[in-house]
Amino acid sequence: MNHKRPFIDGVRQSWLKWLAVIVIFVAFICALWVNFGIRAVVEANDKTVGLVVDYDELFRLADGNKDTSFGEILKDASLAGATGIVVRERLLAEWETAGDLIVFSGRQLRFQIEDQYGVSASDMIMGFEIIPAKTYILTKDELVRDQLYSLLEVKARYPEMFTIPGYMGIAVQLHSSERATLGLGFPIAQLKEAADVGFQIIPRLRNWEPLTEESLSETMRWVAMIPNLAAIGFNDQSVPGDGTDPEKQELLADAVASLGKPLVSFEFYDQVGLPGLAERLDNYLLRAHAISDNEIRRYADFQIAMDRYSLAATERNIRYIYLRFQGLANPSASTLSNMELISGVRDGLISDGLKIGNPETIPAYTIGRLPMFLLGAGVIAAGGWLLALAATTFAKNKWRLRYCILMVAGCLVWAALIFIAPTLSKKAIALAGAIVFPSLSVLLVLSRKQGPRIAETGVNRVLHPIGQLLVMSVMTLAGAMIMSAVMAEPTFMLRLDMFRGTKVSHITPLILVPLILWLREEDWYGIMSGTVKSSVKYWQLIVGVILLVGLAVYILRTGNESPELVSSFEVRIRQVLDNILGVRPRTKEFLIGHPIMIVLLYYGYKLEMFPLVMVGLIGQVSLINTYAHLHTPIMVSLLRSANGLWIGIIIGIIAIVILEWISRRMHTLKSKYAKGCEAPEGIGNRD
Repeated sequence: MNHKRPFIDGVRQSWLKWLAVIVIFVAFICALWVNFGIRAVVEANDKTVGLVVDYDELFRLADGNKDTSFGEILKDASLAGATGIVVRERLLAEWETAGDLIVFSGRQLRFQIEDQYGVSASDMIMGFEIIPAKTYILTKDELVRDQLYSLLEVKARYPEMFTIPGYMGIAVQLHSSERATLGLGFPIAQLKEAADVGFQIIPRLRNWEPLTEESLSETMRWVAMIPNLAAIGFNDQSVPGDGTDPEKQELLADAVASLGKPLVSFEFYDQVGLPGLAERLDNYLLRAHAISDNEIRRYADFQIAMDRYSLAATERNIRYIYLRFQGLANPSASTLSNMELISGVRDGLISDGLKIGNPETIPAYTIGRLPMFLLGAGVIAAGGWLLALAATTFAKNKWRLRYCILMVAGCLVWAALIFIAPTLSKKAIALAGAIVFPSLSVLLVLSRKQGPRIAETGVNRVLHPIGQLLVMSVMTLAGAMIMSAVMAEPTFMLRLDMFRGTKVSHITPLILVPLILWLREEDWYGIMSGTVKSSVKYWQLIVGVILLVGLAVYILRTGNESPELVSSFEVRIRQVLDNILGVRPRTKEFLIGHPIMIVLLYYGYKLEMFPLVMVGLIGQVSLINTYAHLHTPIMVSLLRSANGLWIGIIIGIIAIVILEWISRRMHTLKSKYAKGCEAPEGIGNRD
């Protein structure tokens, strides 16, 4: 009997499988066009990164250096490589801290007037009553007075103007909490000084209520006065108007659109309403990355901080690096080191092949309905093939007609969903692809009938499982191309929306594949009955507990939701791999999944090896999920997969060598023990 039939022989058993192959192939060609004809071109042209620093932190450096002005700090930062400034909308207390105004309560102002001028407040300000509960703002800067008054007025705080000798005043009723939350404009004069040095300015607006067309218009009028305005960001947990009211979202979108500048989103700081706002603006948005206030102390080593910024720019489509300064408790001592941080990040990004400057948004585009239908049809065909593999034993030829009807129905539903719910349907079909393709690739390889290869020795016996792993990975990669092409649009690339069901896609194949392999056994029912009736052995219980613990850790670590499970040693290893390889492979692939799969293929699959199948399958599951991260450039993902494969193969070969050595050693020891235990004649016979 010939046990080495070509792989395609299994497909020739059914014209339906041929049809599935053709549909998947067409979807794959379409995916290549989307991923490399559109997406990769967009990513290749998107190589400019801006280095932005915080206005308040620059101000603190200047304030803490007696002999250094704010203008000199600006010039130092610019020479170090900074290209822009992020400035938060000022609170009343921040205006006062900066020395632009003085804030009094009614009682304080009365006392101040009587103490300084020796007259009563009512005599000083004719026809104006000073109320103790109100807040009184005094400034000598007309631009500041006009900005605060107009914003307080449109934000329904009902301000009143007054004057006293030497000052322009505003009286307003402000609750104590509003003083800490209500945004009141920007230091336009100081920002002009920054613009003169060459900085681009990114304001971050605070939320306010009530949000009206008038308040939006007036707020944007002042924002438009900011020189070198580069983009618009938001400071709070939601965009103005709380981000959930469609009518307010439309008003906000119109107001932002009037400025003609892109939005800015800050990575790991999800803001309610920002994705919807960006969608209304055709995804006119740039992504920024910063180290948060809670994390800043962990990055006292500037090299670690620079590595993080580099990774964000090269692997996650980040186009603004928002540099946060350290050591601000002692500004005079930390100024030089913070300037070195700027120049170090600049040099690192340039060495990574990026340009430092003013970034541009990626062009808006969408994938047409016809290619989208073909991509989804490929996933449906693969799902049908997987279903046919599961039904082979008990359905056989009777399954063909139902199979055809099911596939046609699936394609019709998919076509309808593209029109009815385009975004939801894309995420659903992408999730299906992430489950189906790794499962199908592993099953097709493991289901192939093959004779024993124990007689084979040396290189030939090792090359065979390597070839099988490569075939398996190529099939999974084809599915990854289809899955990623479904979502290869700016909405997903900018992470305004994302792949959903990460944990489901990681867990389901680990259950599905062993189940189908069991169903494909001729005596699957007898095996099940025997397993249920048999007693549980201690070693089986131990293996089960180990698998459950491993599965729990695997689930927790999936999706980067439990960073505490990543040890500091692993973090260092990751950084070393990044530095050596350029792109770090996924640990689940090169250290677990691929090596275990090679060992399994080397010794030949048997039903009782299903725990190894589950562990080995992790490599294929991780491989396809790499391409679910649409914010990562596709060329980076390809390099990550390639690195995972070749390193995993090497580790797998090393594992086989070790296992073979142990096997030979055990065999030798067993032989010696057997010879040593041969009893002399007449001894040991108790019959």
